Amino acid sequence: MLLEVIPYTEDAERLLKNCKRYDLLNEFYQSGGHWGKALETAEMYDRIHLRTTYYNFAKHLERKGEQLEAIPNYEKSETHRFEVPRMMFEDIETLEQYIIKQQDQVLHKWWAQYLESSADMTSALQYYELAQDYLSMVRVYCYCDSMEKAAAICNETGDRAACYHLARQYENAGAVKEAVHFFTRAQAYGNAIRLSKEQASEEQIMNLALLGKPEDMIEAARFYEQKDGCEDKAVMLYHKAGNFSKALDLAFRSKQFGALQLISGDLDERADPELLQQCADFFLENGQYDKAVDLLGIGKKVIL
Repeated sequence: MLLEVIPYTEDAERLLKNCKRYDLLNEFYQSGGHWGKALETAEMYDRIHLRTTYYNFAKHLERKGEQLEAIPNYEKSETHRFEVPRMMFEDIETLEQYIIKQQDQVLHKWWAQYLESSADMTSALQYYELAQDYLSMVRVYCYCDSMEKAAAICNETGDRAACYHLARQYENAGAVKEAVHFFTRAQAYGNAIRLSKEQASEEQIMNLALLGKPEDMIEAARFYEQKDGCEDKAVMLYHKAGNFSKALDLAFRSKQFGALQLISGDLDERADPELLQQCADFFLENGQYDKAVDLLGIGKKVIL
């Protein structure tokens, strides 16, 4: 590179200034060890490389063994969350004091992970709390067989990842009621419905399905479709999930004429032509000619 073969001279410095190549001037100062000038140039004219300049200066100081001086420069380069723990790892006590003073959630989480790996679970939990890492708190409490404390955190914070983790732990332990509760808090309604189906908890399945996504509603609808006397719930869920063909088909088979009237109001030209004709026939038989004409009009668009 050009700068590697140009020795530091006032002429070279003047040339780069006159060309307004402050990026090259910055590199020129760095290569010559003129860090004060490099940082000044970056601050005033080459701010796009300011963080990189601070980082390079911090690396320079670290290589010289000046770790304490390197720290503020790593901070200015915004790389301190990784570089300072790496640099200070051999001096754990000093590193701990640094992390305590920083009040930085990323550093608190890093320190908590270190403490956890050292089997100091009590201290790890304190730093996970400072980092507001509720998932890790719940994970550690579950590992320590303190499910009640984990549940308290989930109920208090509503953290979805933490609730999901706890729900899985309860499911593995066979505590279905608790698992369903925390799957619901995690908005993992499909999991909650799956467990409720195993327990044949009909009312709970309906409540969960109405909170969930269309696929959750369809899963619940399949459950109700297979249970005698629950076809009305299945029709309603298929309808709400947007599966009009299935809702209509089941409504006809189970003779739910009130549901037919409700569903037909949401039909358009995308509906199955045969089902449209069935609905129209139903309305004709029951003297509701206007509705029959509307449906047949839709059917005509499909044919065209």
